[in-house]
This record gives sequence, C-alpha cells and structure tokens, in this order.
Amino acid sequence: MSKTINTIVAIALVSLFPALTIYAGLNAPTVEFSEGQAIIIATDYLKGSPTFSFDGIEDTIELADVDTIRMPNTWSVTLKFDSRHAGYGNRAGEMVAQVITEHTMVIMVSNGEVISAITDDVFDEITEILQPVDTSLEEAEQLALDWLMAAPTFSFDGIEGSMSIIDTVLAESYPVQYFVTISFTCAQPGYGDRTGEVLAQVITEHTAKVVVSSGEVRSAVIDDTWDEFNQREKISSEILPPEEALNIVIEYLQENYDETETLDVDIEWSIANLTPENLVGASTIEYSGNGWTITIHYPVVWKPNYSFKVEHTSGFTWSGTVDQSGSVTETE
Repeated sequence: MSKTINTIVAIALVSLFPALTIYAGLNAPTVEFSEGQAIIIATDYLKGSPTFSFDGIEDTIELADVDTIRMPNTWSVTLKFDSRHAGYGNRAGEMVAQVITEHTMVIMVSNGEVISAITDDVFDEITEILQPVDTSLEEAEQLALDWLMAAPTFSFDGIEGSMSIIDTVLAESYPVQYFVTISFTCAQPGYGDRTGEVLAQVITEHTAKVVVSSGEVRSAVIDDTWDEFNQREKISSEILPPEEALNIVIEYLQENYDETETLDVDIEWSIANLTPENLVGASTIEYSGNGWTITIHYPVVWKPNYSFKVEHTSGFTWSGTVDQSGSVTETE
C-alpha cells in the first residue's frame, strides 16, 4: 500500500472514530481500537455481508460475545441474526426454503478491518465459499440419541434401555441433514416436564423424529404431536399442496397463452416421482399426459414455494413459481 493510500486510510479512520487515540511511531501512526469500536465495525460488516444483505431481518441482530485475540487491536465479535430463508450468501435465482433461519456470525476485526467472517461455522462471508462440517451417520445418530435422552420428555420418566433407532435418512440438502427416527418408552403418558400433573401410571410408547445438521440437533418432534425442541404442541397450518399448485398453473396458462388450448385440469395424468431414493430434502414430481409434461420441484419444508417447468410436444415451454398464497410468477 502506498504512503498516500496509508494517509487516506488513517484520515478516514479518524473521521469515522474521533475518539481513537493515535500514537506517533517511528514509521507510521498507530491507531488504538476499543472493544466498542470493533463491535461497530463488525455490525456494519454483517449488515453488508452476502447472507444478511440478501434476506437478513434488521431488528434481530444481537451481540452474543466479544473476545480479545492475542494480536494488537484485534477482536473476535460474535453476532446472532435471523434470515427469512434458509441458506447462505446471495441466493438470487435459487429455490430457497421459506423458513425463518437463525444464524451466528463470528467476525474478526483487526486494526479497524474485518479479516475473517464465518457464519454458522460453515460459510465464509468474505470468499462466499461453504465450508462443510462433516458429520458421519454414526455421529448424527449418537447426537440424536444423546439429545433426546437429555430432553424433558425422556428425562422425566423415560425407561432406561428402551430407546432405539428405527431409521435414519440422509436429506438432499447443504449442509447435510440426517432425519433420525427413534422409539422409546415412558412410564406415564404426556410430554415434557410433567412435574405437578396428575398422571396415569401407563407405560407409553413414543416415536421421535430428530433432525441433525452440522453437528447439532435442529428439530425434534415426538409422535408428530409434540415439538420437543421448543417444548410446545406441534404447530400445524393449512398449506397449499402441490396438486392445487398444479391446477393454479394450468388455469394461469389457459388464461394467458393461446398455445395451451389442449391443457386442462381434467387430463388423466401419468404421475412419476423423480425424487432420488432416500433423499428427503426436496421432491420432484412429473405429470405427463395429452402431449404435456409438467415438472414440479419443491423443498420439503413448511409452506414451500413450488417451481414449475411446463413443456408440450409442439415446442411450447414455460417456467414459473407458485407461492403459498397461490400467486404465480413467471421465471422464463
């Protein structure tokens, strides 16, 4: 860096942080930064980072931790925030899960500059490169067992030795997700910590579905009824099913394209599931009939958006999406 650029940087830092103390050195000025200034720099960086700037929720940013590093004027700042979708970085044009996602970003600030920023231990915000966390099948299953055993339902009256793994499925996602199904038995009915409740002395069998990703348990639901992760009844809501989304697309095409005269909701469709076996993170369904082929792709999440590709033997093609409100957006 030239002397001129060094001078400009020094002046800029002084104008941004008037409280900084500048000490005269033999070669160049040395700027001393405080913890508070490091937090400001880290927070500003987070707001402009690829992940947060795409869909971060402004009022969710919170300081989780700040530590000094064994380097002059260097701090490690940990910030938490929520995004409106799953994933990392700029996801423009990607199919992303419509789910509020919690993130943790660790930002290292040295001499007023961000030199490192990693989100959830897997995404480098500076290089925009994912850093996979390798969790083996055996590790994921053990994490699920240990977590469920320590959770309120089993720890209250779970019968020792009754817990066993029924099935584990690898999801088509990044980072990798494991869906672990576990059976166990409790001495009494109910869920969670039931201290003070009047309980029947009835041996009760349960089945839990636990999701493990990046070395952590992300979700746990017992008997498809109780959210063990959040300790509440499982929230259920009406969602737009793919079959209804298909009808919406057909009606939209009929209204907007003359080439779709032969396309009708009453076609006797031949339906094929194109989802790879044992991959449950996303589904792909193909409908074909009367010269038409319609492919639907969607993530297996709560209230998904559906992506459509419509083709006809005449050469007509169309692509678009349908959200949970039934709104159609053309993508091609």
